[in-house]
Amino acid sequence: MNVTRPVGIYSPTITAFNRDESINEKATRAYVRFLLDSHVHGLAPMGSAGEFIALTEKERMQVMEWTFDEVNGQVPVYAGTGHYSTRVTIELSRHALKCGAKGLMIMPPYLLRPPKDDVLNHFRKIREAVDLPIMVYNVPILSGVELSPHDIQTLAEEDVLHAVKWSHPEVARIHDTQFLCGDKVSVFVGVDLVGFEGLAAGADGYIGGMAMMMPARLRTVFDTLRRKDGLEDARRQWNHLLPLIQFEYRALFSDVGQPHWLAVCREAADLMGIRVGSPRLPLRPLSRELRNELKQILDKLKKV
Repeated sequence: MNVTRPVGIYSPTITAFNRDESINEKATRAYVRFLLDSHVHGLAPMGSAGEFIALTEKERMQVMEWTFDEVNGQVPVYAGTGHYSTRVTIELSRHALKCGAKGLMIMPPYLLRPPKDDVLNHFRKIREAVDLPIMVYNVPILSGVELSPHDIQTLAEEDVLHAVKWSHPEVARIHDTQFLCGDKVSVFVGVDLVGFEGLAAGADGYIGGMAMMMPARLRTVFDTLRRKDGLEDARRQWNHLLPLIQFEYRALFSDVGQPHWLAVCREAADLMGIRVGSPRLPLRPLSRELRNELKQILDKLKKV
């Protein structure tokens, strides 16, 4: 298989809901169009931001079909097909291949925390069944499971893994993966808290909240950092985004605090005129006070 390495700003997508929590085609498509109009390099739908864990398999496939229809081949799509079950992951991955995916973005099997050998075999089985490159979505704070840089190296040498999204606050994961895997693996920074540091350290791309809320600005930061003399200018651009990042992740490591990062991303879309609706329960939308605080942050960003 000829694998084209993914590079650049790949945006997660939001699954829009109606008031009765049914999936909303019109708003889902509008959000995808917003991202495309912001000139992202690619999309990574149906990750954690797509609330895949709150959807049925049928709903996941339906949202994926809407997404691919709206994209219409304009940018590559790494489809989020992760599931605890290897069988279900393969089914979702085959559906994504049929829809036109250029790759798969797969979280390690979560909740039951299988032994490491079983986790590695999970990815091997998927790769055997579906002829698409695989990006592992490494997000231990949510999944409870993590593939180490050495694990990624092992699977890369077997032609099982081809990219990694590191949703981890330690930038060293990016360094180590690049050192061990070289050009065999595209390394993406996946958490806004270390987004600038990850890109400055040489990450090949970015998949995170800023790619959802401020995709055009993030694309500018990425392009600036790619210039030989762009570090200082990119740092200045990133500093404008810091108040939004700090608000987004204010309660990340708390089980009682507000706001939730995904509620922030959804509310930002709503404030920009894309009516994606509230998240599915148990996650609730922002309070009026937090919504007003977010609006003030976004209004200030419009002026810089």
